[in-house]
Amino acid sequence: MSTHNQRRIRLPLAAASIVLLSACASPAPDGVPCTILQQHGVCVAVPVHDDAHEDEAKALAPAPEGTGYLYITRPYAQQRSTKAQVFVDGVLLAELGPKTFARIKLRPGAHTVKLTADKIDAVSISVDLQSAVFLEYQIAEHVFSTVAGIKAVGRQRAKETIQPLDLVVEKVE
Repeated sequence: MSTHNQRRIRLPLAAASIVLLSACASPAPDGVPCTILQQHGVCVAVPVHDDAHEDEAKALAPAPEGTGYLYITRPYAQQRSTKAQVFVDGVLLAELGPKTFARIKLRPGAHTVKLTADKIDAVSISVDLQSAVFLEYQIAEHVFSTVAGIKAVGRQRAKETIQPLDLVVEKVE
């Protein structure tokens, strides 16, 4: 009797696993092939800087006089086929893909940062920028939902998190 029940449970679990694996591997229309952690799939294509700009940003170099830097990281691989758009004070300034970060030059003062992604609730945070502010954006996948979050982090956490990431190009309008 118990063997029959175990088969009834194993078969639906195996079918559900196959469906989930195929959904994770579905390509994004504007994606590029990549390998994230131990999964092979498709990542969204976001424009990234050359190595010289990236190295300067990763060194957390100070901003030019009269400005400050807003760093936003997306250090995890969840939702690899979803772009996140970064708005500062209502203006689109960057797009983040998984395993990327943005460095945005702003005037000091109060700013509202909002991140949006397809089919995921937008998140926002208010920051008081003086010389540098560090934010971490994460999309967490749960069984039946996907939830975005954003939080301020310290300089040391940001420095450690940024090292393996690619610097995205800031949109200049």
